[in-house]
Amino acid sequence: MKRFVMAVALLVVAPAFADADENSVDSEILQRPDPWAEVMLVGTYHFANPGRDMFNSKADDVLSERRQREIRDLVARLAEWKPDLVLLEYSRDESEQVNARYAEYREGMHRGKRNEAYQLGFRLADILGHERIAAVDVEHRFYSEQQAALDKAPKGRYRGLSEELQRYGKAFVAASDEVMASRSIGDILAWYNSPEALTANQDFYLNHQIRQWQGENQGGAHTIANWYKRNILIFQNILREVEESEGQAKRIVVIYGQGHIPILSQLVEDTPFLTAVDLAPYLADNTSEL
Repeated sequence: MKRFVMAVALLVVAPAFADADENSVDSEILQRPDPWAEVMLVGTYHFANPGRDMFNSKADDVLSERRQREIRDLVARLAEWKPDLVLLEYSRDESEQVNARYAEYREGMHRGKRNEAYQLGFRLADILGHERIAAVDVEHRFYSEQQAALDKAPKGRYRGLSEELQRYGKAFVAASDEVMASRSIGDILAWYNSPEALTANQDFYLNHQIRQWQGENQGGAHTIANWYKRNILIFQNILREVEESEGQAKRIVVIYGQGHIPILSQLVEDTPFLTAVDLAPYLADNTSEL
C-alpha cells in the first residue's frame, strides 16, 4: 500500500516538474560552441584528365620537370601552415584501401600517379610525416531522374536553356584552359580559388541550372538538390574526422575539385565548429615562369 501511494505521488508531481522545465530557458545551449579546428579549402582541377565531370579542362602533363618543380614549390608552401590532417576526394567507404596506397606511397611507390590526390595530398601528408590521410567523399547521383526525363523530349524554352547551359560550361572551360596554358600550378590554383572563378562555377547551378524546368517537372532543381546533398554529406564527413580526432586535428586541409568549394565554403562559414583560413597567401607564386 505504501508503494502504491508513493507511485501515485510521483505521477502527480512529475507533470509539475515537466511544466517548470518547459517554461525555463536553457541559455547555455543557445551559446555557440568554440570552433574545433581551422580548415583550409584547396579547390583544384583534375590533374589526370579523367573526364568525369560534365565539363572538363585539359591539363598538361603534371609529371613534366617544370610542373613537378611547381608542385614541389606549392606543396612546400602549403606545408608551412602545418596542417594536422589532409582530407581528400576519395570515398569514405574506401578509407582502408586509400590509406594502404598512402602507406605504399611513403615507401616510394606510386610517384608516377598524375592524380591531384597523389601529387598534392599524398605528397603534403608525407612531407608532414602524417600516418594517415582522410577520405571524405560520398558517391551520389548528379543528374536527377526528373531532368533526365526532360532531356528525352526538350521543348522550346527548356531546349534554349539547355543550349545556354552548354555554352556557359564550355566558356568556363575555355577560360580555365587559357589560364592553365600560361601560368604555374600555384597561380592556376590561385585563379581556381579566386572569388571570381568560384562565383562563375556556382553560377552554373544558381544562374543556369536553377531555371531548367518544363511544365510541372522541376528537373533542374532536383539536380541541384542532388549536388547540394552530396556536398552536405561530404561536409559531415569532414566534421566527423575532426570530432573523432579528439583534438588532434586542429588544422585540416581539404583538397577537392573546385566545383565543390563554393558550397563547402558556405558550410564552413555557417558552422560554429570550423574556422576558414585564407588560402591565397599559400598559393602565390612569383618564381615560376613559362
